[in-house]
Amino acid sequence: MNKKLVFFGGTFDPPHVEHYQMVKECINELSPDKIIIMPTFIPPHKQTFMVASAKDRLKMCEEAFGSLPTVEVSDWELKQKGKSFSYITMQYLASNYPDYKIYFLMGTDMLSSFDKWKNPTEILKYATPLLCERTGEGEKATKTVDDFKKKFQSDVETLSYVGKDLSSTEIKIKNLLKMNLTNEVLPSVNRLIDRLSLYSCGNLADFTVENLTENRIEHTKGVISLALKYAKIQGVNLKKTLISALLHDVAKYLNPSDYKDFKMPKGVPQPVVHQYLGAYVAEKVLGVKDKEIIRAIRYHTSAKPNMSKLGKIIFTADMLEEGRTYDGVDQMREISFKDFEKGFVLSLKRSLEYIKIRGVEIYPLTQKAYEYYTRRK
Repeated sequence: MNKKLVFFGGTFDPPHVEHYQMVKECINELSPDKIIIMPTFIPPHKQTFMVASAKDRLKMCEEAFGSLPTVEVSDWELKQKGKSFSYITMQYLASNYPDYKIYFLMGTDMLSSFDKWKNPTEILKYATPLLCERTGEGEKATKTVDDFKKKFQSDVETLSYVGKDLSSTEIKIKNLLKMNLTNEVLPSVNRLIDRLSLYSCGNLADFTVENLTENRIEHTKGVISLALKYAKIQGVNLKKTLISALLHDVAKYLNPSDYKDFKMPKGVPQPVVHQYLGAYVAEKVLGVKDKEIIRAIRYHTSAKPNMSKLGKIIFTADMLEEGRTYDGVDQMREISFKDFEKGFVLSLKRSLEYIKIRGVEIYPLTQKAYEYYTRRK
């Protein structure tokens, strides 16, 4: 068994430059006789959003990897039309390539959760894990490999290449907001994404980008990213979360007088105006019909008593997204992932404190919201 085959599977939604670099390093370090890139049909453990079709993900993989020597992009898992379980794929590869030693290329997180996969020992009958760690994972990767070897009494091989941390979710968000993807995806993949109009919300994203400043677009990216993380943890619909976060500041720089049918509630301070106008624009101009989304936009700055989980997510993400740098924000983020409700209340408290520091009048609805949630504890 002198021949080597490297298997690299994933959603590849989209394939990015680190995926490409990992494959190149496999070629350089292992000199494999064959590398099989195989996009999954339905990932069994992954909730995602703005999913490209199987056909389009296959096309992107062909663009990303097709020019590399010994590489074959396979549609085998896509043709199975069901959940993609690795033990079945390994059985298929072993039966079709009996003279090859099979390596299963994966990252540290995949290796650390390997015991939760379906029939993990069956996978190890046919394949050897090939680990590619990312920057900053040194100690974690070492411990993961040690724990794996003890648990499975199986070998792990490791690439010397250490990859950068890139997120397909972040790439989708940046593409949605018309941000530059030069450092994230290969030019050929980027052109295909544009040509096929992948990862787009159509007029919702277009209107948002056209009416926000560059800094506000960066903020919106942070809110979308954090809101989606909360939504996955809290079991909230990802599409609703995406649209709410995308449009939460859509009216930040719009003039209420330009919308003749818009009626502002009485006593609204200027910094809060955009939440009401934003809800109006989302519903009346952009055609958003979902009332929960409209409410999440309408109260994302002030909050209010008895908010939906979606509303709390947008409010909290707006306060804690990665662009926020005020004292204590890192600790609040950490708390919000451990106990979301506590993180939400802390965000509401911080909002009130900031208003007081600025010496402006507190919007009564915000005070009512804080009293409502603290009284319920």
